[in-house]
Parts: sequence; structure tokens; C-alpha cells
Amino acid sequence: MSCPPPVCPAAPLHWRWPRRALATLLGAAALVVGPGPTAAEESQHLLYEARFLGLPVGDVAVHMTRTDEAYAVTVNGRATGLYWLLKGIRVHREARGRITPDGALEPDSYREAYREWDRQGVRRVDFHGPDGLPQGFKNGRPVDRMEDELRMGALDPLSAILDLRTRVGDLAQAGQTAPETLTLPVYDATVRFDAMVRLGTPTQVTAAGQPWRARVATVTFDPLGGFSDKHAAEYRRGGSRLTLTDHTAAIPLRFELEQGWGAFDLVYVGRCGQVPTPCPDNEVDPLDSTEYTNER
Repeated sequence: MSCPPPVCPAAPLHWRWPRRALATLLGAAALVVGPGPTAAEESQHLLYEARFLGLPVGDVAVHMTRTDEAYAVTVNGRATGLYWLLKGIRVHREARGRITPDGALEPDSYREAYREWDRQGVRRVDFHGPDGLPQGFKNGRPVDRMEDELRMGALDPLSAILDLRTRVGDLAQAGQTAPETLTLPVYDATVRFDAMVRLGTPTQVTAAGQPWRARVATVTFDPLGGFSDKHAAEYRRGGSRLTLTDHTAAIPLRFELEQGWGAFDLVYVGRCGQVPTPCPDNEVDPLDSTEYTNER
């Protein structure tokens, strides 16, 4: 990749990582999905603020609907301030799927797209390919970067995070407070990795000026397929922490993403339409062409 002005790749604020970090924050925002896992039907539209080193860099809106049998999540993000002037980043993600009688998530489709001033790109996953396996597409072209068995049984990033939120809510409903570990298999069309989660015991935290009983989920990543050596090393060095209420709703109070040279975090602002800041819509679509650039 050429050196994008005004920052070269060797500089701490490499533009690829801020974009990836913002995209990761968009996925994390999907954790806030209203009532607990037993709700028969729910619809939420919520606003978050993305921050880098404590400074606002973007707004993120999450819209989710869920019934006993199906779910859909749409996440829209937009850079703000200097970050917007320099890069013009807008991100859109969406996931749809079914819920089995035992509560398991079965994704049907996943799509993520982005725009910047000088580039755009899209990735999607069809979870019902001709061979019965998830099939990824990058900028309209099939992706073949890994063995078939790696894709089998994997979740898209949004569905994986919803699965984690459901687990936290189930533990709260059952009154279980012991630490717990779980592994989430994730496939996003180009790479396959395991998200390894450790849930701590409930503790008291303060957020938005209020005390909360919460659990901290520490997440590390194990890259399994589709990665270059450099990209895999970046994933292994990275990690995240999610602080969620110890409640069936499992509301995240803070999400932190550490990439070595700086920390991004995501904080809840309020419900769309009830806060002064307007919630971003889908500012990505329609994309201009199928000939996109999408670094990965």
C-alpha cells in the first residue's frame, strides 16, 4: 500500500487500523439489543460515540429487530471532526438470521460496506451456498482463502456478538456468577478466526454517572484462515474488553479495543430520537461500482 498523506504506514496512526477499529466498534455496538433473551419481540434504535484516546471520532447507530424465530441487525457509522475531514469514513453492516427453538442463532446473510473520500468496498457472506457452506464475496467476487471445514458452523461478526450477549443474559437470569470462558467461531467473508472470551465475576462499576453491577468480558483472537502473516500478528497482539451489565439485557457500558499504539472505545449515548445528536443512516449505499478497493 502506498503512503496515504499525511500519515505514512510506519507512523502510529496508520489509517487502515483506525478504519478496522471503527468497524470493530460498529460490531460491538450490536450487543445492546434491548430486553433480555426471553423477549418475544423487540426493536431498538440506539446511538453510540466512538472515541480514540478519549477524543470523539465517530457516531454509531444500531437498529435491531428480534422475534422468537428471527433476528436482524443494522449498524451505521460515520466519522466526525478531524477524522471526518481527513478520511470521510462511513461504514454499514447488517446481519440477518434465524433463531432455533433452543435459542441458537443461525445466520442467513451478512454484509459490510464502507466509503472513504478516495475508496470504497464491500464484503458479504451467503450462509447457504450451493455446497451448504458459507461463501464469502469481496467486491462481488467469490473469496477462496481457506479450507472448507474452517467455514463450517461459523458465525458472522454481528451474530457472534449477539451470541455472546445472549450467553451473558442467560447467566444473569440463572444467577450464575462464576467466571466462564467460551469460544466464538467468526467468519467475515475474507478471514476466519476464533474469538476467545473470558467473563469475569460480577463487580461494581460507574458509568454515565450511575453505579452498575457488571461483568467484564476480555476477548483475544486466534487467526485461523485467510490471514497474511502480518495481519495474523496484528490480530494476535490485539484484544478487547467489554463491560456489560450483569442482567438479562446484558447492556454494554463500555467497549475497549487495544491495538498497541492506542485505544479505541465505544460509549452509549442514548436512544435515537431522544438525544440531540442525530443517528447516522446508511450513508454508504448505493456504492458506485463493483470495482472497489478493500484492503485486508
